[in-house]
Formats: sequence, C-alpha cells, structure tokens
Amino acid sequence: MYAYNIIKEHYSREDVQNEILKFAESRWIGIHCEKTDEKKRNILIRYDKNKKPLKINNKNQILNIINEFEKYKPRTFYASINVYRKLDYIENTIDRENIIACTPTWDIDNDLSKWPATIAIVEEIISFLSNYNIEKSIFIKWSGNGCHIHLHEKSFSPNLFKKINPLDLAYSIVEYVNKKLYEKYLDIKNNFKAEELVVENKIDPQRLYTCPLSIHRKQYLTCVCIDKNKLNEFSPEWAKINEFKHFYDWNNFSIGEADELALKAYENIGPYPHYPRLRKRKTIPLDMQIIKWLKKFEEEVT
Repeated sequence: MYAYNIIKEHYSREDVQNEILKFAESRWIGIHCEKTDEKKRNILIRYDKNKKPLKINNKNQILNIINEFEKYKPRTFYASINVYRKLDYIENTIDRENIIACTPTWDIDNDLSKWPATIAIVEEIISFLSNYNIEKSIFIKWSGNGCHIHLHEKSFSPNLFKKINPLDLAYSIVEYVNKKLYEKYLDIKNNFKAEELVVENKIDPQRLYTCPLSIHRKQYLTCVCIDKNKLNEFSPEWAKINEFKHFYDWNNFSIGEADELALKAYENIGPYPHYPRLRKRKTIPLDMQIIKWLKKFEEEVT
C-alpha cells in the first residue's frame, strides 16, 4: 500500500498537471477520494465550496483542490465526456444547448492478466475507424484494467454540431461501431479466453472519464496514453507510478476527419435515447429535479 504522500507528490509534477488540464479544461470535474461515506462508498467530489460544478481552468487548481479536500484524500481526477460552454451553475450541466462538444469513447474493460485481448480490441476499433479515413484524431488511454479509446471531439466540423447535438452524435458513433464489430469482439474474447472482456457504450449526460496521468481509483497505476503506432510494444508496466511511459502528443486531431462516420452512424442509430425531459412543477422545484436526476449518475465512475 502506498502512502498518501506519494499521491500528492505525483500530482505535484508539472507534466502531470499539464496533462490533466489539457483533458479537463471546459469539462465538469469529478474527484474520486479514498475516504468513504456512511454507506462505505468512496466519496466523489463534483462541486466546489460554493456548490458550483467543479472545474479546472489552470494547472495550479489541481493542488489547490487536493489541499482543500485533503481530509477526504483525493485520489483520481475525472472529467466529463461533455465539453461545456459555461459551468457556473448546476443547471448548466443538464442544458443540452450548453454542450459544445462531446468525446465519443469506447470503454474496454477486462481482467488485467488478459491485457493482450484488450489491445486486440483496440486494434480492431482503430482499423474500423481507419476505413473512414480517421487517423489523426484517435487517442488511447490505459486505465486500470482496460482501455478507453477516444475520438477527439474536434475531429468534427463545427457545422455538424449545429445540426446534431454533440451528445447524440457521440452516442450514435460508439453504438454504431460496437454493433458492426460485435462478432469480432466475441472472437477475440473466445480466442484469448478473456471471460471478463466487455466493450461498452457508456455515453450518458454525466459520464466521467479518467484524466491522463491521473492515478487509478483502485490500483496504484497511472492513466497513460498510448501511441497507436506503438500498440505492439505496450505493456501494463508502462502505467507504474514514477516509472510511467506516456504519449504526450495524444491531443492531436483533424477537423472534419470524423464527419463521414458521424453522419453514417447517426443515420443508423439516431440520438441518445435516455435524456431526461425536465420541466417546472409546482410540487418539486426545477433545481431539486436536477439534483435528484444527477444522483443517478454519481454513484458510478469509470
């Protein structure tokens, strides 16, 4: 078991702070803590001391957050799948018109010992995306027992987001690719005897994903990005704290590169199906409706 000061030392590194900020800026932040609540659940901090959505605008805030909430032992930095125009009030987090971008993400979970099967899945998804000429806008994060494949939110033309809500677009892309590759997923699972291997579409309005170089919520490993051209060299050893091997140029993209796939996916899948329709009621104030709905999403983080 690591001493907590090792976690603080990790987040004191300038490169770690830069990588977290690069992913987290303009997103809603979540901080997974080692301390638990009365129900023995790890505390998840999503609001600042003024009860406003937690956000990071500069790298100095990272240590400030750790120091402010030190009694809860902050451990893992998460950021929302959505990029927001503003995050001043809780209502901003549920306003679809306030979402200016959303990052399509394939969530691959597996037993750590079967990690080659995880990499095989990553290669299949990348190969599929390349069929749509998507090459520059993919970034891969190894997080704990599996991988997140992100399609950069800036790989879409701005005009596309004017026609289709970013959340709807992200959901349909991930769902479309998963349906197309379902049989190949099964083949990999069987060939590697990876019983716990799953590839999921977890996109929802409040979904969080681990920030690059954050420490995993359960394992003492960092969330490292992998160069897609070096997948054949990867080993989970790359994620060791203080010895990590990280691809710092993950934030590349080509505007419009993903448009063809986006339109094809949305045509076949359609919008995100479960977005709540909140309205004012005399019995329950709107802000209480929002808080009640958000709690459904705050018990589980990735």
